[in-house]
Amino acid sequence: MRKNITILFLIISTIIMLNSCERDEICIDPITPNLIVVFYDFDDSESEKSVNNLAIEIMDINGIGKSLDTIGTDSIAIPLNVYDNQTTIVLTTDSDTDSFNRDTIRLNYETEEVFVGRSCGYKSIFNNVTISRDFNDSDKWIKSLLLSQTEIEDETEAHVTILH
Repeated sequence: MRKNITILFLIISTIIMLNSCERDEICIDPITPNLIVVFYDFDDSESEKSVNNLAIEIMDINGIGKSLDTIGTDSIAIPLNVYDNQTTIVLTTDSDTDSFNRDTIRLNYETEEVFVGRSCGYKSIFNNVTISRDFNDSDKWIKSLLLSQTEIEDETEAHVTILH
């Protein structure tokens, strides 16, 4: 009798423990989105045009840059600063030559933290995005900036188009 009670207790305890366990969660939802920038030909705005030896520098609030070097490309993903409401980006074409050309763009936005789930935690989205560029530069390689979306919530579409 005592043996049956012990076995019954073990079976009930095992069932309770198995039911109280939660499934392992894996973060498959997207994280904080990057800014997607695509490059198009200024003379033919329907044609993508890669940038030769593009170098990207993301400036922090102290003016110190974090470099993201690329090769000739027609689109890039740039992380935005989630701790500030602005990101300054220096884009340099022909960065490997003496005839390099730098243009500076600035994005202003409001950040909003959104809870994704227990496994992922929070992600930041960017609202009311505006873009501007340094107009003091007389030798601009960027001819035009087009902001496609004022809300950056994912990376499914381009957010900024640069015509050059």
